[in-house]
Amino acid sequence: MKKVVVVLLILFFFDTKSQQVITVNAAKPEIKEIDDFLELPASVIANESVDITSVVSEKIKKILFKEGKYVKKNQLLVELNDLEEQAKLRQISAELEEANLNYERAKKLISKGNISQSILDNRFMVKQKLTAQMDEMNAKIDDLKIKAPFDGITSVRNFSEGSFIKPGDIITNLYDIKKLKVQAFVPENFTTKVTEKTKFIITSNLINNLNVNGNVSVIDPLIDSNTRSFKILGIIENKKNIIKPGMMLTLKLLFNKRNAFLLRENSVFNQDNLSYVYVVSSENKISKKKIEVGIKIDGMVEILKGINADDLVVYEGINKIRDGSAVKIK
Repeated sequence: MKKVVVVLLILFFFDTKSQQVITVNAAKPEIKEIDDFLELPASVIANESVDITSVVSEKIKKILFKEGKYVKKNQLLVELNDLEEQAKLRQISAELEEANLNYERAKKLISKGNISQSILDNRFMVKQKLTAQMDEMNAKIDDLKIKAPFDGITSVRNFSEGSFIKPGDIITNLYDIKKLKVQAFVPENFTTKVTEKTKFIITSNLINNLNVNGNVSVIDPLIDSNTRSFKILGIIENKKNIIKPGMMLTLKLLFNKRNAFLLRENSVFNQDNLSYVYVVSSENKISKKKIEVGIKIDGMVEILKGINADDLVVYEGINKIRDGSAVKIK
């Protein structure tokens, strides 16, 4: 009989314990107009970049650029050995000069009827042939002078003067970084929100006070089937040359203002990669609700789905309660 009484007392103790009312803090969602935005990691790409190479096999005669320095469009960067080509050019030039003289003499003679038309035509053809050979030789010599295709900054050089290079060998690289391309991948649910007029701000944890504005310039029409995202490109000015190609930055896409449901961040807890909140019913009972969250701003988190405007959501004491707990609002 005593054992039965003890068991009943224990059960009563645990039952009253389970029904103990827990004091919590709770509040309804705040509905505020917010600046709608999306933050994404972004990578930096040079506006233009090119490998400086040769189209012929030859020795380097002169290197006329400094590594990591600014060069202008059409500035001579590298001269290759052109001794043989210059010698041939001088020979062709002398032959062309003689051909011009012969042609002019023939023109005078034919006017007097001293030579036939065929001789004049032949001398004209010789002159034209040598002119074409001179143009060809000048083009070969021009191939031995490597110039900058646009304004930019050179990288390190891979060869020295006197080195023998072949077509495709990269002597250096040239980058246009006065303007830069910023590349990011946007989730597919923003497909209709991102346009070529969408503005953005670039910031960085590595560069203090970096705050650069830009606009989306290219939107890739393809949604990646693996990441469920699409690529965008934007152009930014790099006035102080402090942003380098290859850097990782934060891109903040700016959309129109909108009304949002906001809760304190500590109201939300995660389980198995899902987000939940505890809502207090009219009977002061706790119910656990699954939610979808949006952006975070000033210690608040946006709630996209899962709660209503009149729901009373626990933001303090959530570690002491569970689904079905009886609570009292502080």
